[in-house]
Formats: sequence, structure tokens, C-alpha cells
Amino acid sequence: MQGKEEGSTVRSVERALAIVELLGEHGALGLEELHYLTALPKATVSRLLHTLQEQGWLYRGLCDRRYRLSSRRLFGDADERRSRRLVEEAAPLLKALSERTGLVADLSFFDGADLRVMESSVPERLRKRYPSNRMIVGLKASLFHSAMGQACLAALDEQHVRNLAERHALQGEELLQLHERAHHRGFGERTEGHWEYSVRLPFLIRAIALPVRSGERLLGSVALHWPQDQGSVEQVRRQYLGSLGDTIEQLQRSLA
Repeated sequence: MQGKEEGSTVRSVERALAIVELLGEHGALGLEELHYLTALPKATVSRLLHTLQEQGWLYRGLCDRRYRLSSRRLFGDADERRSRRLVEEAAPLLKALSERTGLVADLSFFDGADLRVMESSVPERLRKRYPSNRMIVGLKASLFHSAMGQACLAALDEQHVRNLAERHALQGEELLQLHERAHHRGFGERTEGHWEYSVRLPFLIRAIALPVRSGERLLGSVALHWPQDQGSVEQVRRQYLGSLGDTIEQLQRSLA
């Protein structure tokens, strides 16, 4: 009897390790993909994933529902560990913010040169209008036209902004003016009518954003965005900018 139990435990460990290895190799996988790659029954894979998640080995995306190794289990690239920890700490706060405001809450990570969308939480009332929102996770956001990008620009010094202008082949003075406007305004605001992602929405959006820091380091930003027909930037700023700021303060405390 004991031998059977030990054998069952060994098999479970081997299967769990196989899942961990696959996630290490592929970065992010969904339940269906892991079921296919492991050749295990879907119920078995689901049970193992639940256990690994409970034990702190995995993080499951809010938006794409795919599994990834948690920041504590990553080795190598420091930026990847830093961005993964940012996502894990931010996820419950993003979800609460989106449901509280009724707007989409997005998280970005800034590596010093580029800005990527790391997570997105769509509130229940907007789910039907955002069937493909999960597809923007991992894509580059515009540093110059997205609210998240402008929030980051406002937090940078002038020399860093000039370096970014050179890297992205933009006019330095024009970018400095954008930097100054965002800094003076106190938040990032999406350029009206601009959409940089390959995934298309059937409507235009508006957005506001604030930067996220860890000590002196700029990590990225959090944005609230909404369909253009649901209100002006000024309306949302008055109503929800304080709530966005409170969320970022909570996030920064958790990262300290």
C-alpha cells in the first residue's frame, strides 16, 4: 500500500516538473497547450497547475489566462524577474481598480528603452466590448502616444528623453515638449485617435496613466482606458485619477 502511494507521489512530482520545464522553455502556456504537450488528461493538468499556483510556482495572467513561472522561480534576466514581480504584485490591484471604476486597467513595464504591456484587467461591464484585449499583452506600447508612455516620459530626466528621441529617430525638441506637457499636466494622456497595436478594436479609446516607481527606479505605469464614447478625459480625470493614484501607491509599497 505504502509503495503504491510513494509511486503515485513520484509520478505527480515528475508530471509537475514536466510542466515547470515546459513553462521555462515556452514562457507562457494555456491549459489546452499544456494538455497537448504533456499528453496528460486535462483534469490532471488542471489539478497540477492549481497545486503549483498555490505553492507559488506559477502566475496566471488576468487577461490571457496563460500560466507563467512566478518571479521567484525565474533565473537569469534581471529585467524579466523585475517585470514578472511587478505583474504579480499589481494583478489583484488592477482587478480591484477596474471593477471599482468600470474602466480597463493596464500595466506596462519600461526597460529604459521600450515600453511593453504586461497585464490588463477588463471590468465585467466591458467584457463584451473587449473580446481581443488579451492579445495586446506583451506588445510594445507607444512611448509618445500612449497614456502609459507619456506617464513614463514625464518621470524621466531631459537627457534620457533625448536618448529616447535618438533611439526612436524622433525630433528631440518635439519629444521634450511632449515630456514638458505631460510633466506639467501631472499624468499621461493618450493622443486622441492614435492606436499603435496590430490588434484592432471596433472603437477608439481614451486613456490616462501615472508612473510606477520602486525607489528611484522607474518601472512602468498603470493606465485606465475606456471606449471614446463613454466619457471625456476631463470627466474621468476628475472622477478616477485619485483612485488610480491610490492604487499605484499601494503597488509601490508592496514592491518596496
